[in-house]
Amino acid sequence: MAALLAIAAAGAFAVPGNAQAHPVSGSAVAGVGQVTLDESDALGDRVWFAIVAATAADGSSNGRFWFRHLSPQGTLRGEGWADVTCLQVTGKVALFTAVVPEGVGMVKNHAFYMKITDRGAKPDQVSFVQALNGPERPPTDCFEFEVPYPTRPRYPVLIGGYTVHAG
Repeated sequence: MAALLAIAAAGAFAVPGNAQAHPVSGSAVAGVGQVTLDESDALGDRVWFAIVAATAADGSSNGRFWFRHLSPQGTLRGEGWADVTCLQVTGKVALFTAVVPEGVGMVKNHAFYMKITDRGAKPDQVSFVQALNGPERPPTDCFEFEVPYPTRPRYPVLIGGYTVHAG
């Protein structure tokens, strides 16, 4: 967790991006959290997600997303970062897309389509789908994946948490 917090802090403060160079007048999501997967091919795997993202007054989205995936035995299954290409916030729910740049990581054409629910004093929730190894670059727009995939798990955040702000 310390490594992801350090990464998130470095991304948020050390190298100002467009979202930090101008006052945030729109929506934002920030935080670090761990979930434990319960899907058959990843049962018990722990995944850390870190995010710092905001929308500007013109509606564009800027930010950075980090991930670290460990097996139950602690074996590294994947880690890296992605650019946030879309952020939509409704109330305390952030829907965003994070696309891993070409040449980063070991998976070709990799993107995360995430939904984070800031539940205040209760554990936050994370739900997601991924695009990977396709023949083309993945879409960069926000994707409400619970419509075509209504049974996607909503994982409780066991360690850490997120803050979602609607602009």
